[in-house]
Amino acid sequence: MKHTKKLSAIILSAVMLTTACSGSTSPDSSTQIKDSDPAASENAGTDDSADSTDSSNDTVSAGKSVKDVIGDIKVDTKVKILSWYDLNDTGVAKTYKELFGVPEKTPTGYEESNSKKNNSEDNVNEKPFANIQVTNYSSRYTDLIRLVQSDDSPDCIPFEEGTFIRMLGEKEELLQNVDDVIDFGIKELALYKSESDKLSFEGKHYVPITDLSIDHMIWYKTSVIAENGLDDPWELYQKGEWTWDKFMEMSKQFADSKNGKYALDGYLYTISDAFLSTTGETFITLDDNGRYKNNCKNDKIYEYMDYLRRFAASVDGLRYPNERENGGSANEHEWADGNTLFFIGDQYYYETKFSLYKKRNKWSDDEIKIVPMPSPDKEQTEYQPMSAEGYLLIKGAKNTEGYKSLVYAFAYQNNNLSDEEMKAYREEMKSEGGWSDMLLDRIAEINTTGKYHAVFEISNPVNVYDDCFYSTPYSECVYNCLVNGSAYKAYLENNTDIVEYFDRLVGSANGEE
Repeated sequence: MKHTKKLSAIILSAVMLTTACSGSTSPDSSTQIKDSDPAASENAGTDDSADSTDSSNDTVSAGKSVKDVIGDIKVDTKVKILSWYDLNDTGVAKTYKELFGVPEKTPTGYEESNSKKNNSEDNVNEKPFANIQVTNYSSRYTDLIRLVQSDDSPDCIPFEEGTFIRMLGEKEELLQNVDDVIDFGIKELALYKSESDKLSFEGKHYVPITDLSIDHMIWYKTSVIAENGLDDPWELYQKGEWTWDKFMEMSKQFADSKNGKYALDGYLYTISDAFLSTTGETFITLDDNGRYKNNCKNDKIYEYMDYLRRFAASVDGLRYPNERENGGSANEHEWADGNTLFFIGDQYYYETKFSLYKKRNKWSDDEIKIVPMPSPDKEQTEYQPMSAEGYLLIKGAKNTEGYKSLVYAFAYQNNNLSDEEMKAYREEMKSEGGWSDMLLDRIAEINTTGKYHAVFEISNPVNVYDDCFYSTPYSECVYNCLVNGSAYKAYLENNTDIVEYFDRLVGSANGEE
């Protein structure tokens, strides 16, 4: 995902040029891309009730940027990061060194491990971070718990929606709130303040968001739309007519399952999360006191699940049955061949899949197009599926100044590209990633600041004790609606353990167990 990270910064910088920074305004998304790996898409949410959450230092540095406050940060020891990738190999390392230099000390016990990762061209003394690389992605939380229990806590770990509520609720108390460490009034962080509020608990902040991204979009082909006499989704979007009803109308007009024609494909939970986000509701949300509550019986969620089940084979048969035909994986080949109308996925699909089809088949630049998720109706258009970048401060962390410096470096990097850098990166996206000006322009328009509110679905968590993702009642609800065509309300009535599960998860996060 080399290029998509750059694209994120390009787009966000572009929209910041025309938008004032304010901690009270709703931030928009950049285009940072999450991996399309199923494990990375088990996400979670809140509602807007947290927007009133206040931080003790929200206005301390109002109008100031990271550059204005870095002189107050004294970092003599490398920040210790537990991650499944090495931040020393990313662009933020360069930004960090420009802002803070390379801390002279390495945390005790990690000098040798850092030295072993060294090579002749990249001396350990040039590495700004002490990176704890776990054996593999799936073991990251068992490793974290082990380190916390042994009084060897890392300073931070990347934020993931799907593990956040579990980390808050675990008896080990894995997280620290950051209100005494991070200044949310700094303009690069104030952009995301209302979204950071959505990931707070009891008024305390745990996730200083440094970047936001439109997480999933709809991909379609110009030729398929034209050949089937359908309206162009982008034109409908621009006219404010891109709704669930219109999406369903086009889907039913195109689909013919008996002849291998389907309206929709994509990873199962990508589809479900993408549509759910447009409602503005989530299965677990915040109440007026900033505590979690079970929201699985919300009227909008009932509506969403009833809509979702219509794609099932036993109802209208509109979704490509990838669990039967393709081992559970999305089948981009059918989409490329014109047998699937819409494909829901992130920009990673374009760089790894769709651009290759374009090159191989010599498609024109306007053949592959994107459009945001449709809205439930013409009145509710303010929500889209988004992903947040941030780092969590771990219980027992010994280098809070190092943590602060890392957060500020990310915030600065994501929000301060020069015009020259933006132009250069855009040209690189075109030459190396196969992006067209049309696609890049559409992404920029979609990500206009203030256009959408982010929705974080935190109700499909992983178990931080397990080495892998596991089936949860949330995923079971989705599967039974989207695959089996089950009616959601009846499913809850017949499976009371589902509601009880959400109650237990909420209770644990609220410290009631």
